[in-house]
Parts: sequence; C-alpha cells; structure tokens
Amino acid sequence: MKSFLQPESVAVVGASSDPRKGGYAIVSNLKEKFSDRLYPVNPGSREVCGLPCFRDVTDLPEPVELAIIFVPSESVPDVLEGCASKGIRRVMIQSAGFAETGKRGLELQNRCKQIAEKANMRLWGPNCMGIVNGCSGMVASFIRTDAWQGRLRCGDVSLIVQSGMLSAGFLVQIMNEGYFGVSKACSIGNRCDVNECDLLEYFRDDPETGVVAMYLESVSDAARFRKAITALNKPVLLLKGGTTSRGADAARSHTASLAQDSALAEGFFRQIGIHRAFDFLELADLTKAVTLWKGKTGGKGVGVVTFSGASATVATDHLIQQGMDVPFLSEQCKSALAQIFPSWAEVENPVDLWPAIERTGRMSAYRTALELIINESCVDAIFVHAYVDSTILAPLSEALEVLQQTGKAAALWVIGDANAIKMLRTRVEAMKIPLFTEIVRAVRAISLLAG
Repeated sequence: MKSFLQPESVAVVGASSDPRKGGYAIVSNLKEKFSDRLYPVNPGSREVCGLPCFRDVTDLPEPVELAIIFVPSESVPDVLEGCASKGIRRVMIQSAGFAETGKRGLELQNRCKQIAEKANMRLWGPNCMGIVNGCSGMVASFIRTDAWQGRLRCGDVSLIVQSGMLSAGFLVQIMNEGYFGVSKACSIGNRCDVNECDLLEYFRDDPETGVVAMYLESVSDAARFRKAITALNKPVLLLKGGTTSRGADAARSHTASLAQDSALAEGFFRQIGIHRAFDFLELADLTKAVTLWKGKTGGKGVGVVTFSGASATVATDHLIQQGMDVPFLSEQCKSALAQIFPSWAEVENPVDLWPAIERTGRMSAYRTALELIINESCVDAIFVHAYVDSTILAPLSEALEVLQQTGKAAALWVIGDANAIKMLRTRVEAMKIPLFTEIVRAVRAISLLAG
C-alpha cells in the first residue's frame, strides 16, 4: 500500500493540457508535491502543466512506482498491458464505466483484473477519486486544485470511502469546515482488487493514522475485515450505505456492491466495536469528537450545564433516548452549587445556570458549576450549553478552560452570533472540546462515550 499512498514517482495516463479536464487537475495537484519524477502521458499533447508529455507509458524514462489512469474505460486494458510491459506494479484507475454500469462494464473490469494478476500488479479502483495524503501533501485526484490549496490540514484521521465524486465533496467540506486534519483520504471505488481490508491492515502500523472513518456499501471479506479491525486497535467509525433494499439497489448501480443483510451486518459491527454513523455530517461529527477525546475517559453519566431550562429538557430527552444517563448530583455538590444561586432556586442535574448568571456573572457561574460537576463520581462526561456573541466570547472561553483540568470528555452546544460561534469553535476545539450547533448532533457524539 505504501506505493499507492507514498509513491516516489508517478505517471498520469490521460493527462490533459485543458484546465477544464480532470486529467489536467490530476497533474496540477501532483505537481504541488513532486518537483521531478512526475510524468504526464498523452499522445496528443507535448506538454502538460509545464511538464514534458510522453506518448505512451512504454516511453517513460523509468518504471514509475504508481501509474494513474484517467482515460475512457474501453482504453484501460491496453494501458494496463503497457504498464505491465514497462514493469509498473501499482496502478490506480480513476476512470468510470466498469462494473457499476452493468454486465458489459463488469466484463471490462474483469479483463483489467486478469491483466493485473498475470503481471503481479495491484489495482486501485476503478471508478474512484484517488488518494489525498494530508501529511505529505500529495493529492492524487481529479479534485480541483483551488478546492484544497490552503485548506488541507495534516491530522491523524484516515478516511476510506467507497465512492468517487462523493468522497471529493465530503473531503472539501471537511477541509472548509475545519472538522479535523486528514492523514490519508482513500477513495476505493469498485474495489476490483485493493479494498478496505488492505487499507485497514496498512493503517495498523501507520504512525500518522490514529482514527479511521469509513463509508462502505458492503464489506469485501467479513473474516478478514474482523481480523483487520481487531488488529488495528484504533477507533473506527462507519457509515454504511445499502441498509435497505432500495438502498442496496442504488449501491449496485453506484459501485457494483452487494449489500449484506442489514440486521446481521449491524450485529457484526457492534460485536467488533465499530462506531456507527447514519449520515455524512454525522460521520464528520463523530470522527471529530473521537479525535478530540482521545485519552479521555468514558461512561454513561452526563452532567449538563446550561443557560436554559428548555435546552436542558431537550438534551435530557435525547441523552436518555441514546442510552445515556443524567444522574442526580450528590448532596455535597448541590450544597456547594447552591452558594452561587439565589435562595429560591432548586439545583439539580441538568444545572440551569441562568439564576446564578444573574447573581454572580457568566464566567463565575460557569466556572464554579463546572469545577464542582467534573468532580462528581457519577458524572463521566460534561455537556455544556451556551449562548454566545462578541461580548460573551472571552468570559465563556475563560470559564471553559477548567475542563482542560479533567480527564473526562466534554462537548459544547451553542447558539447565537455566527461569527462569535466560529471564533469560539477555534478556541474550544484547541481545548479538545468539540463544538456543535445542534443538540441532537452533540448527543450522538456523547453517546459514543458509553462504550
């Protein structure tokens, strides 16, 4: 897998001198990483992105470590034959038009696989977006260069996505929203050879990967998948498509997948400790939370600190529905909290801070409440609610710093001014506290802590 994820030389077959074409984008992206040993291949061009263009892979000055194919599907077998004769052993087919299109496409895909097997060649794809290595800066994909430049941030999350265009869009949104830094983003498409198990096995020993998030429409080999997940020993999050009969039909027309029995699959995923997501934004949410909470303890007991009785009620309902608990506080804790509340206020978990805020001020109320609640043995995690604007941003940020003193995980739900929320997100996520703007999304993340 290293030759796919960290190649030292690359050829792009189907390179284009037209900036509107994907073959141009692939070369342009790779040129940001490679100062040499990058070879465009196209018989109709003399130069692509300022690089000399070769007529055929057999004309290359060396057998490159990775060849990327982006030509019409019917031309791919001939290109593979050329790669085989040149001694190229790692090939990525980003072209579409294979098994996802039906019987004729499947026959074409099988022909490609036969050529590869005969030449001892590994194939990635077809029908895929390619690879983004966030830590090395290699973007081996047709994604537009201006979509990732200045936004790609190295992190420890590796993505495995059984899709083409969706994986490109998903990655762009992750970068634009700053959900998390990316180690490797791998679009595996039809998986005619390289599949999720190959990558999971590679990520086990990859020091740049700490969390794996996946979108799959089926599991290639259940026994190997189980073994790979167990050996990985890193958090894994999964969004699986094709959990209904119509969804499975859509999966077949998309990446030629055969979706497994939904009930059996869900039991299988629970058994091997995979965290499930059911939407792409939820996958991003949960991955962000797991990444920020690494090293934090978990459990079902949640202490809720809020500015609103209504949000306390809604949060409690969602937490209970997700199998979490909102435990009663100890008498000692309630007695200490009572010191910042008016005499008429009753104090319990969830802690509605508004009367205390009116009495002692926002920063004092939040800080005191959090200092007391994080020391409660029945509380395993903290869920903080806040309204934020430019005047509240600084005191709230300061109050939340107390959460850095605990090994318990914390999450923040906020409403208010959009610019202030954006600034607060940067501050609190640097404290390892994920910020959410919807209670239900925050609760889904917190529910991961139940184990």
